[in-house]
Amino acid sequence: MIKLIQSFRTINWFFITLICFVLVLPFSEALVSIFGGVLLFTALTEDTVQNKLARLRKNRVLLLIPAIYMIYLLSAFVSNNLFSSLYDLRKCLFFLIIPVAFIFGKNISGYQKRLLFYSFSFAVLIASLVALIRYFIPGSEISYDIRNISLISHIRFSFQLILAFWFFIMIIYKNYYILNNYLLAAAIVIAMYFLSFILFQHSLTGLFILITSILFFMFFVILRTDPKKRRILLTIASLLIIVSIGYVSWIVIKFYDIEEVNEQSFDLETRQGNPYKHDLDNFMVENGRYVYLYVCEEELREEWNKISEYKYDSTGQNGFPVHSTLLRYMTSKGLRKDAHGVRKLNENDIQNIEKGIANVIYQNKKFSLYPRIYETVWEFYVYTKTGYANNHSLSQRIEFAKAALTIIRKNFWFGVGTGNWKEEFKKAYIDNNSKLNEEHYASSHNQYLNYLVKFGLTGFLIISFLLIGPIIVTKRYRDIFFMLFLVFMFFANFADSNFESHMGSSFFLFFYCVFLITNGTNYLIISQNTRNR
Repeated sequence: MIKLIQSFRTINWFFITLICFVLVLPFSEALVSIFGGVLLFTALTEDTVQNKLARLRKNRVLLLIPAIYMIYLLSAFVSNNLFSSLYDLRKCLFFLIIPVAFIFGKNISGYQKRLLFYSFSFAVLIASLVALIRYFIPGSEISYDIRNISLISHIRFSFQLILAFWFFIMIIYKNYYILNNYLLAAAIVIAMYFLSFILFQHSLTGLFILITSILFFMFFVILRTDPKKRRILLTIASLLIIVSIGYVSWIVIKFYDIEEVNEQSFDLETRQGNPYKHDLDNFMVENGRYVYLYVCEEELREEWNKISEYKYDSTGQNGFPVHSTLLRYMTSKGLRKDAHGVRKLNENDIQNIEKGIANVIYQNKKFSLYPRIYETVWEFYVYTKTGYANNHSLSQRIEFAKAALTIIRKNFWFGVGTGNWKEEFKKAYIDNNSKLNEEHYASSHNQYLNYLVKFGLTGFLIISFLLIGPIIVTKRYRDIFFMLFLVFMFFANFADSNFESHMGSSFFLFFYCVFLITNGTNYLIISQNTRNR
């Protein structure tokens, strides 16, 4: 019994809670909150006070991170809106919980650190398989939108996929001459699976930061290789950039190849003798064709209501008006919007329209990146022509950024504080004559602009110092895996305020601390006993 108690006491419970934390990261915001609290509780209660004080001295550089939370706390005291300040303090609580847990928690070895990444990658793998099952279930309401299949935000899940991808790339890079053929093949297959899922998921933020991290890694390898191989790698990196830019440019050019119309040549009546309506003032296009030409609503309504339970004047499965989706979808197929055109729709077309799919390419090319990029270009086109941004991801972000810049210009040095930003954003949207509906008013969806809005340039520089300082002091910039993590998070923060979201801050801060607490990069080296080639 005594031996059992002694063995129980020697277990590193902090490490076990770390494993539990990474296992729930891809699955549930609620579970992340619960295990975040368990993580802190374990760190504070396990082991002796003397050992915890020793670790405090060793890991004191991590105290810079909770100082960021103190900035939020101080700002809350001078806020005019206590409720809004408390909302910000709750969102950023991980800046306090996770670093303190790592400061006082038991040390973990390089092997345990690697095991932590294996566990995390396994969880991401399982979560991705669950997402695929959700996507391919017949009749699933989410089957039409790939971005809805993950159990957490598709943007935050893309971060996890990219980190898991780079972990296996690092295992290959560090152990290429050590791993046997089977283990090497397994690592390559798993890395390629994560890469494929990132492409499949259609998160433009994820794709962008993946490409930036790949280019950074290639630059790192180029600096460390001999001149002959350097040319090859430079050529590959250049081709990656050229192909990426070329592909996007091709889609943009193709989108703006819009049909030329001659008002004098318009047919005025349908085959049934009803008048067409040609709205030349509406610039909406689909696949290079104007949506509001050759429209006969009387025939559309009558013919569509015969074939669908989702009536013409109702809303579809995605909450948007059926008639709007119908007009766009028929235009994308090159059909006139009349009874004859509706009769040319097949069963798949009808189901697509009912689901809210507004263009045939979203279904015909759903496994390609083309529809996702096309959608973004379409949103930008609509925004430039009409100023309309509601429910459009890119357009809303432009409006968010404009409002943020308006606030920053007026509060450049010290910002408006944590409790006042919602009211200030509302004023900015009004001052900018934004066409956003009030229910879509939000912060900038850019972490750097958010910091500048709340804390001004002064606070932004202090927070930057508090985040960069530990990396320099510990010299962890020598760890290429850590640098890849920092690079893709750096660029990701231009597209969203990740440090002020529950899943974004928990993911970043957890792995930021994991990378900082272990010296060197030996945790990536696998035993040479695996050599068999």
